[in-house]
Order: sequence, then C-alpha cells, then structure tokens
Amino acid sequence: MTDVPTAPETRRERLRRELTADILRIARRQLSEEGAGAVTWRAIARELGMNPASLYTYFDNLDALFTALILQSYESLGAAVSAAAHDHRDAEPVDRAIACMLAYRAWAVEHPAEFNLIFTDQIPGYEAPDDGGTFDAEMAVLQPVIGALAAVRGRVIPETPPSPSEVADTPEADASIGLWAQAHGLVMLEINNHLPDTGRPERFERVVGGAIRALV
Repeated sequence: MTDVPTAPETRRERLRRELTADILRIARRQLSEEGAGAVTWRAIARELGMNPASLYTYFDNLDALFTALILQSYESLGAAVSAAAHDHRDAEPVDRAIACMLAYRAWAVEHPAEFNLIFTDQIPGYEAPDDGGTFDAEMAVLQPVIGALAAVRGRVIPETPPSPSEVADTPEADASIGLWAQAHGLVMLEINNHLPDTGRPERFERVVGGAIRALV
C-alpha cells in the first residue's frame, strides 16, 4: 500500500500549534509554581500579551484547558511507566512490576503539582469530559503494571493489548488496582509531606515490592 502524502503544514496551522503549546506551557508552569487556582485566562493572556477573550480561539473554556493539562500529565506519567516496563522486558515479571511502580513514584516526586492535578479534586467545579478520555488515559498508566502482574500470575499476555476500558474489567486489573491503591497512597503521602523525610524511596520499594512478591 502506498502512503498518502501528508499536506505540508500551513503558516496559520503552525502558529496555532505553537501558540496552543505556549498556552499549555504557561498554564503548567503556573500550576507548578502557585497551584491550580493561579491558572486563569487573565494570567495566561497577560504573559502572552494577548486579550483574554482571544484564548477562546484555542480552548473552549478553562475546563478544556485543564482537561488538556490532565491528559498531557497522564500521557507523561504513562510514558514513564511504559519505559520502565520496556527497559525491564527481559526481567522477571515481579521485577518488571516493581520497576513500573518505582517509575510511577519517581514521576510523581518530580511532578508533584501535575500528580495532584490528575488525582485530586483541586479544581472547583471542574467536570471531566463525557467522552471518557481521562478514564482511558488513567487506565493506560496501569496497563504495563497489569501486563507484568498477569505474567506473575502465569497468564498469557495478548499480543494485541485490549483497550483501556476492557483492561479495567479483568482479574489482572483487580490485582493491579489493589496494588496501585497501596503504592498510590504512599506516593500521595510523600509528595504532600505526610511521611518522614528519611528513607522514603527505600520504604516505598520495601512495602510495594513486598506486596508484589506476595502475589507469586
């Protein structure tokens, strides 16, 4: 089959793409430095030298901007977990699952504001879109862990992974969600400074690694 040539990007399309990226970059920085309440049309427009009303050309409303930030954050977290799974693809399933969870923690420690954005209700009045995109993005983060735990339990991993929504209804997902809840709780406590400063990585690996090994 011959590939259909892709039309070159027009100047207008390029400018729109670049300005959309700038809006998201500024919003993410404001989120990281001052919290979700600091992300406003007026603050973003002021930094860009634009009229706040002009931003509606790029996002329907502030909720749409937050949804884009949430999806990007899930994508970044999912990429970190998937990279760990890939790097440990030849390791024992237990070690691969532990590596995935360590990558999950490491991303959260490096991106605490984004982690809190996607896993807490810190945006008053925000509602996730009805198309389920944020749910699928969240389940995609778990897919590498689900695959590793399926191997731990001696189950065959399909060559073509099911969709995130289908993954959510499998026995492996049940085990993964229980494990994830434990790991996630430790991460939330850590990044929000509710754990002692000393020994945090070691404690995480000890507790979560022990839970994973208990499945064998």
